[in-house]
Amino acid sequence: MTVFIRPEFTPSTLPTFNGYHLQIFASGRAKISLQMLTNNKKTEFYTALPKRDRDGLRRQQSRSLEALPHHFARIDQLLSVHPDAKVFRLHAKGDNNATADNAHVIASLEQASLWLVMSGVVHRWALTTMLVHVLLQGKGKRTGEASIFNEYAPTQDHDWQDATFEMMDYARGLRDGPASTAIPTAPPSKAAPPPTQAITLPIPKAEPRVQPTTGETDYVSDDPCDDPIFFADLLHDSEEDAFPEQQDNQPWTTISKGRSTLYGTDGLRAQLGL
Repeated sequence: MTVFIRPEFTPSTLPTFNGYHLQIFASGRAKISLQMLTNNKKTEFYTALPKRDRDGLRRQQSRSLEALPHHFARIDQLLSVHPDAKVFRLHAKGDNNATADNAHVIASLEQASLWLVMSGVVHRWALTTMLVHVLLQGKGKRTGEASIFNEYAPTQDHDWQDATFEMMDYARGLRDGPASTAIPTAPPSKAAPPPTQAITLPIPKAEPRVQPTTGETDYVSDDPCDDPIFFADLLHDSEEDAFPEQQDNQPWTTISKGRSTLYGTDGLRAQLGL
């Protein structure tokens, strides 16, 4: 059916593009962005890997083989040489049903390679094993993540003929960073309010700290009684001579260090030897 033969990938239309971008995302999808010669516009297609990729390929062949014999012959040739390879269909961006029977992506883990087949033209992209694994697994975060591979192939590098792109040809190749691990990450935390807003917001009352009860030892206590100084011996002066007991019938006395002085008359006379 001609409706599944996308004009963008026909031999007459491909030369009107200035090249294309190949992107790979941690979600396991690849994107082909055909770059137009003017206005910097592009036409985008995404890959999808059917659970039964060979059955899906046969359905496409049954409806478009007569119109695309060379295209499907090239695919059969690749699969016969690389039986471990998987076949991805291509569809227009924003429409999963807009399948292109004249464009496919084939990925082989053993060869660490990806082939883009466009109306019988085959472009081989050498990749890392990890990148192919990401494509085949398709378990990463689907939205909000930058591509982990993004390279541009201008027309002068291939002239829309068979071509091979090696790792040494890439401007950057595999992107480093969290996304390149292909492991889904926790959603980002909410951004902090701007400074002017943060000042006007009420400060929440601090909750009482609960001390850990099991196993944990590396923590900071908020209880001042836990300060080591509270467990030290209290400061005190050296021991002094015991104060003498004073009887009720004795005159009032005051004490200086080491001796007593009596301020009664008899006491003063005794002190002076009178």
